[in-house]
Amino acid sequence: MKVKSDFIIHNRENESLLVSTGASDFNGLVRGNKIFGDIVGLMEEDTTEDQIVASMLERYDATEEQVRRDVVRVITELRGIGALDE
Repeated sequence: MKVKSDFIIHNRENESLLVSTGASDFNGLVRGNKIFGDIVGLMEEDTTEDQIVASMLERYDATEEQVRRDVVRVITELRGIGALDE
């Protein structure tokens, strides 16, 4: 899965934005924290949930359960707005 080209990822210091270019059915933006931005950033290239979890575990001091919960939440949100190519 990966983020569709109809969306632009913009990361700032502690905030990340996923912005629709207008070419998708979703018109708007999704705002998240740095963790959200890291997860979405990993989906700029084709990847899997397990690969994202493994990469996040290398970056953050958290349990696999905590990381997987965050990853699943972000994936579910992006699916809901039609932002993923799967």
